[in-house]
Amino acid sequence: MKVKNIIYTICSVLVLSSCNYLDVTPAGKVIPETVTDFRALVTSGYSTIPDYKYLLSLRSDELFPLSGTQVYSEYINFALWVDNSPNNTISYPWGGLYKTIFYTNSVIEDVMSAEINTNEDSREQVMAEALLLRAYMHFELLNLYAKPYDITTADADKGVPIATKIDIEQIYVPATVEKVYEQILSDIKEGRELMQVDEQPEGTKYRFSKKTAMIFEARVRLYRSEWEQALSLAEELIPTCSLENFNDAQFVLPYTKSSKENIMNLEMIGGSNNMRDLYILPEYVAKYKDGDLRSGRYFAKDGDYYKLIKGNGDNLKVSFRGAEVYLIAAEAAAHVDGKLNSAKTYLKNFVETRLTPEYFAQKSAEIDVMNQQQLLDEISDERAREFIIEGHRWYDLRRTTQPEIVKPNPNGTEATITLGTGGVGYVIPYPSEASESNPDLRN
Repeated sequence: MKVKNIIYTICSVLVLSSCNYLDVTPAGKVIPETVTDFRALVTSGYSTIPDYKYLLSLRSDELFPLSGTQVYSEYINFALWVDNSPNNTISYPWGGLYKTIFYTNSVIEDVMSAEINTNEDSREQVMAEALLLRAYMHFELLNLYAKPYDITTADADKGVPIATKIDIEQIYVPATVEKVYEQILSDIKEGRELMQVDEQPEGTKYRFSKKTAMIFEARVRLYRSEWEQALSLAEELIPTCSLENFNDAQFVLPYTKSSKENIMNLEMIGGSNNMRDLYILPEYVAKYKDGDLRSGRYFAKDGDYYKLIKGNGDNLKVSFRGAEVYLIAAEAAAHVDGKLNSAKTYLKNFVETRLTPEYFAQKSAEIDVMNQQQLLDEISDERAREFIIEGHRWYDLRRTTQPEIVKPNPNGTEATITLGTGGVGYVIPYPSEASESNPDLRN
């Protein structure tokens, strides 16, 4: 990486203290000169995203740690909504996501004046990716640590600090949920306008493209209950989105990097070699019926428990895939007046690729006679079945009904531990190390 005399060196994240959010080594600090230099910075941003979605699967109704295993004490607090325990050796991400934002801000500030070398990315492409990655990190932080979007309260609900510039004197005060979403949508809009690449080739599918920018915006619109906008984006995308058909002998598991259905493979699914010591809660397994071809491919019986098959290995990376586009279209259409039949069609077109022909015929007939609420419930269950441990389930529970979740008692008694409907556990508190450093993060 060519530089003048110094290079950006990021040492450690200070979790958004009141005066700054990153510790940057001042000695030997220099500024990138070329687009290639800035490409290296945004690539570093992609690579620093921590693995954490499996922790959300523990928090939801998906997974539970096996008693007596090596990881039980490490994971049980996540499963039972015990936050900021001094016994936790791992945590939901905070500093790691802001560290990625630091990289993107380093690019956004200066890339448009960078020198251009032959046969390299354009300034616009690198800028677009940085904007979209910054938006994605703010989106994740918001859905981790703030209340779900509610149009009636979003202007007042506390969100997360917005970080859009490198300024060690900046005061990082949480913005409202609405303000954070305004920044996310602004970055998406600008990123889409600058984006040059329609779809990334296999070797760089971890990067944003025009296609993934659209899917990302469709997801954001869905989370904001902006049904017509989410539907419009999904309908435009569907003709370009392939689905793996589990009835085909040569199908590839859709969440793997090599699948034609995998559109962006930025995030590790499991992120832990200890996934074998987690089991799927029985109520979740019951969502899969005979004739669902995902049984035996997403999980399998292991003694008294059902264990995950997906969740380990470098090939298991996915952030956006074709299944999500169809299910966004189905859910959004179900909320739009006069589009209920379209919603049913999108859902059936998807589930046909996951079920045996015999079971699909039965399921199709059931979908045809569903009313709106029954269809929305079915779409919710379908998202649960399809995206197990991919990070969607916790966010889906939060943004929809926030139902009661019942977990086994760690003491082995018949009593259970419950997160009540709409309970406080549906919002993860700011990490203690962040709130201790920054008084503005204290509730």
